[in-house]
Order: sequence, then structure tokens, then C-alpha cells
Amino acid sequence: MPQHSRPSSAADPVEELRSAPAEQDPDGEAVWEPVAVDPSRPISQTNPPRRLPHHAQTPRATAGEVERRIAEAQLWIAQRLPLVEIRAKAGQSWGVSNVKTVNRYLDLARARMVEELISDRRRHQAEQIFALNDCARRAMDADQFSAAVGAFRVIAEIGGLLRAPIKPAEPHGGGARS
Repeated sequence: MPQHSRPSSAADPVEELRSAPAEQDPDGEAVWEPVAVDPSRPISQTNPPRRLPHHAQTPRATAGEVERRIAEAQLWIAQRLPLVEIRAKAGQSWGVSNVKTVNRYLDLARARMVEELISDRRRHQAEQIFALNDCARRAMDADQFSAAVGAFRVIAEIGGLLRAPIKPAEPHGGGARS
């Protein structure tokens, strides 16, 4: 029997943020029914119109907006902005003042950054090795062989060929030195 239950929030927090609006138009904007005042209730000083609570009137972010916010949070993290400044920017840019919501976006941005780094690790390694090869070649052309050896050592470390430092082990004897 097919299950038509909603996915749990622990399964994919990004999807939970993405699916926040109940309906979207073809442009990805949230569709919200306007809140009208009940015409059968006359409005007066003693009988004000009933309105929904503020949080019910505020539309939640669409899928595109969530992606933009996560990307913006990644940028702020990469810029190493202080948390206080990130929260202020989130309030200005997103209109979000809830600390838990901002932290949720930051957690998702950090998780994405880690995933991207892990998935692109080989490309990053190749870029670094290529740059170090160029550096070593230029060092040898300038007769700076010590710098070239250092560049090749780092290339070996990046490639996983060298795991330990090249320095000789120091004697651990407690005797006097001469």
C-alpha cells in the first residue's frame, strides 16, 4: 500500500525549507489568499476587524528564495563575518529576525559548503598540484632548488605519497650531549 505521508523534518531540512509555501505560481512566487474583513461584522471603535496573527500573514520563502538565502549565507560565512553582523544582514536582506531561522540557514549553508568541498576535492587537489608544479619549475629556473624541493614535498603530501615529515627523528636519550 503506498504511503502518502509527508517526509519527516529530520530527513532533509533543506527540502523542508523549500516546500514551505503551500502553493506557488509558475514564477516560483508564493500564492496567498488575501485576508478579508468579515462584511457581516460592522466595524466600529468597540468592534475592530479581526485579523489573523502577524505570523500567519507573512508569506514564507519560496524554493528560489530559500536557495538564494542559503547561497547568501555561504557568502557571509566565507567572508568570515561575525555572527551579530550576519544576523543583522539577514534581517535587512531577508526580513528574518528570528535567531533560530537564521541559524537554520547558516547550518544548511555550512553543510552545503562541506559537501561541495568533499565532492570537489579532486579538482582542488589538481589545481593546487598544477600551481605548485609551476612554482617548482620557476624556482628551478631561478636556481632556487630549496624552494623547488619544498614545492615537490608539498605536491607529494597533497597527492598522499608523503604522510610524515622528512625531518630525522630526534634522539630521546636522557644522556648529556657533547
